[in-house]
Amino acid sequence: MKKLLKGNALLYSVACFASLGQFLFGYDQGVMSGILVNDRWLNLEGYPNATMQGFVVAIFELGAWFTAYPTSWFMDRIGRRWTILVGSLIFIVGGILQTASYTFAQILIGRLIAGFGIGFLSTVLPVYTAELSRAHNRGKVTVLGMSINMLGYTASEFIDYGFSFSATEWSFRGPLLLQVIFALILALGTLALPESPRYLVSKQKDTLAIKTLSDMHGKHGDHPDVSQEYNEIKSTLELEAKLGQPTWKEMFTVYRRRTWIGISVQALGQMSGINIVTYYAPKMYEAVLGPGNQTILFAGFTALVYFCGAIIAAFLVDRVGRRPLFMYGSSFMVIWLVLMAVFNKISLGLTSAILVITFTMVYVGTFGITWACVDWLYPAEIFPFRTRAKGMSLAVSSNWISNFAVGLFTPPLLEAIGWATYLFYAVWNLIALFVVWKWFVETKGKSLEEIDAIFDDGAGAICDEKRSSTQSEEDGDFNSKISIKKEEHSKDLC
Repeated sequence: MKKLLKGNALLYSVACFASLGQFLFGYDQGVMSGILVNDRWLNLEGYPNATMQGFVVAIFELGAWFTAYPTSWFMDRIGRRWTILVGSLIFIVGGILQTASYTFAQILIGRLIAGFGIGFLSTVLPVYTAELSRAHNRGKVTVLGMSINMLGYTASEFIDYGFSFSATEWSFRGPLLLQVIFALILALGTLALPESPRYLVSKQKDTLAIKTLSDMHGKHGDHPDVSQEYNEIKSTLELEAKLGQPTWKEMFTVYRRRTWIGISVQALGQMSGINIVTYYAPKMYEAVLGPGNQTILFAGFTALVYFCGAIIAAFLVDRVGRRPLFMYGSSFMVIWLVLMAVFNKISLGLTSAILVITFTMVYVGTFGITWACVDWLYPAEIFPFRTRAKGMSLAVSSNWISNFAVGLFTPPLLEAIGWATYLFYAVWNLIALFVVWKWFVETKGKSLEEIDAIFDDGAGAICDEKRSSTQSEEDGDFNSKISIKKEEHSKDLC
């Protein structure tokens, strides 16, 4: 791949291929929505109630939450690329168990293990693509990669619909088997992916780092653009190396503002209500259209709108910025969720069905354009390199625990309060609007190293302490030129 492509062509190709991991995430989210209305699967599993249906969906998120934490250790020890491979292999095991399952316990175990794999992939991939990208196109590259998640979701709905015409158990085993094939392609392709240049520099593999930067820029290794980025990475990592390995306590003290933002952006993205649709769209449409595989078809069209919204986001994120997209998205989603509630409450026959489907698609498209991918990009940007793995683990774990709650409790909510479920999630969007306005910073157009300077947090205090320590050691040194040079270098880095 690296020999055939250079510059942006290589960058976008690597980002999209690596994001097959996000395709698996989206696919596994969507595939169960069609299976939950599959009569053959329901009969095989003894027609589980709403709570158990919610649990078979949510246990996948529970597995992903569990592995989001150890993923940071793998990322820092074996690198970004090999962590992707580990996640792929674990997912393959889970996918095989789901496909071969004959009992409810077996499919639960399969989905739990698949969730373990997605926990690795969803944590490492945003970091990987952000670290390969450059300041002017980091948002576009990362969001395009994350949009593959929506493509996976879209594919799962149409594949569910196609297999629904089968009169055998392949009507649900076929869609489950395909995810294993996708994961196998990712696992094999990982062997051809480049490693993150920032990780390579941190491991003193500077020659390989310069080669990767050269390929990503599409220029020679001694070109000023390549040299400038390499020197910026090198100097920043040298200072961070002096500070030592970060602790989990440090994440909630020194970097507490960044941690709060990272956790909240991922949690609020899930609490916006999007997973009412991604997990339960066919069941939602069944309430207004009646039973039948046409509900899966309409879920497929809804997923297509979702994917198109994510593609639009890729072209807006580096022009409009992160904060405006978040705020506009939350504002409009409040409106669409209220309208969805109204037309689920008011019975107007076919008109209600048309309006519910219409506003659901508009809502999903709005989320796709605003929050869907940008809430994965944002936490990957805001942490410095030495804490990026731990910071992303904390952010993604909040995503999965929120995801777990939404997946588990939405079916009982829909049964208990029906249309008011949409109002419940509308309130969460109002909360998100306030949080973004109050605490989020804009990162558009800034390098990962420049973003560090935006936060007036404990990281700066560490630099000051380091600088003071350096100065005190040099008080007895009469070589003023060396002292001044060291002091200026420290100031530049901090």
